[in-house]
Amino acid sequence: RARILAHARALLIRSIYTEIFPAWYGTGWDFNGTTEVPQQGKIACGYFVSTVLRDAGWKVQRARLAQQASENIILSLTTEPYVKRFRRTPIEDFVKSVKEWGPGIYVVGLDIHTGFIVNNGAEVYFVHSSYIDPLMVVKETALDSKILQTSGYRVLGKITADDKLIERWLLKEEIVTRGI
Repeated sequence: RARILAHARALLIRSIYTEIFPAWYGTGWDFNGTTEVPQQGKIACGYFVSTVLRDAGWKVQRARLAQQASENIILSLTTEPYVKRFRRTPIEDFVKSVKEWGPGIYVVGLDIHTGFIVNNGAEVYFVHSSYIDPLMVVKETALDSKILQTSGYRVLGKITADDKLIERWLLKEEIVTRGI
């Protein structure tokens, strides 16, 4: 069981990081963007998160999940042991905490935004549909992200650490969106 979960986790991380994210880079942002196709139309931050999760193989309620507050997105996917909250934490301390928590893919919720944090073991990145210049899906180092730097609240859900979420992916179980 542990070996299967470890293999599934590695496959999931690799496919999101090397195939799904890169397909979206450069896709335009719009507050009302709902495109399901990379490089065609525009996509809002919540729809980017829910679409990546769906395309990775989780059975999420794409539109309902996308329209939630970012903390509800995270709590729809995982439970408290895989969640950390940061209030008015300097960006350097936030990134240090992510590095200490270990490699993986996280969903991050901010004051008015959501996206993914990736810890690849060497660097921490923020992958999101950016509502500031350049107004598109980008991958940027977390330390250099203006959006991450200025958010007073950050909540992280380490989705690739949660064995139950990996099992739900393997079993293709529906993930019901937690309501407001």
